[in-house]
Amino acid sequence: MLTFAAEFMPRKGSKKVKMHKCIFFSFSLLTIFFSCRPSVELQEEFGLFPVDTASAGSFYLSLNEILFDPVPQSCDYVEIVNRSPFSVDLSEIRICNRNENGVLGSPKPLSRERFILDPGAYCLLTSDWESLGRGFPLDTGLNYLIIKSLPSMPNDKGCVVLLDRQGNIIDECPYTKYMHHCLISDREGIALEKIHPDLPSAEANSWLSAAADASYGTPGRINSQYRPLDTVGANEGFFVEQDWLSPLGNSKYKQLVLGYSFADRRVANIKVYNRSGALLYSLAENALLGARGFFVWQGVDSKGKVPDAGSYLIHIEHFNLKGDSKKQDMVCRILP
Repeated sequence: MLTFAAEFMPRKGSKKVKMHKCIFFSFSLLTIFFSCRPSVELQEEFGLFPVDTASAGSFYLSLNEILFDPVPQSCDYVEIVNRSPFSVDLSEIRICNRNENGVLGSPKPLSRERFILDPGAYCLLTSDWESLGRGFPLDTGLNYLIIKSLPSMPNDKGCVVLLDRQGNIIDECPYTKYMHHCLISDREGIALEKIHPDLPSAEANSWLSAAADASYGTPGRINSQYRPLDTVGANEGFFVEQDWLSPLGNSKYKQLVLGYSFADRRVANIKVYNRSGALLYSLAENALLGARGFFVWQGVDSKGKVPDAGSYLIHIEHFNLKGDSKKQDMVCRILP
């Protein structure tokens, strides 16, 4: 409880109330109270402070979508997601590229002023809001930052890196144009979207081409190719979200997304066979699996051609280092 000397107490009917002294005094005590509490306690109890980026570890921000080959009169963009339980001050974050020799470019701050990104929130990074709007519909309520000197993102291949103020790498995405769907001949203006923010950005299987019915990009919004990971962890083994695909269609189902979840480290071989039992495509050969993740079949054979419409068998064999081996078969359909 605060107490004040009588000369500082407001008096009824008095025009000379020195309330500013009372406020100053109470604020000083509040500051002392906060300064004596660990910052982590204050974050948990009051939610007043952004995360300490120097001690938060890596990957609390996720690279979630990138456009590196924009249409004429538009521009590149990068989308990030705060996957931590704390708010993050983006003025503490830097972005740069990495060249072919592995050397990091000059880091650029995301913001010169404090910019708080809440847990689970998206933020769009681009060099020109108006020109980007020529290629994509942009919602007025989006979180976005204009970075005039956004690091160069070559059209064929490159690498985007997020760092904290101390230079520690938070997330990194090496990309190539071949990460797009193999049936896309003109990749201009098509973004790469991550299937889920928690997936590793450095793995090509984490990314898919944005869907045509989402304007080939969802800057600052949930991805058109998003799949929840909670369905992956429901049971051990492999699963498919839907048992059909339309490689020549315009929706997110141009490819078949094959998810998996395992408690132990396993190795998998995944092959696709036609109705005659002939091998059509090898999706994975002795692939070391993580705890959970995805494989993507783009609906083509080993020559890159779309087979006839009909049913196909996905045969999976997976084993661990202790010799436990299992097989799993799935039937999927290619629609015309």
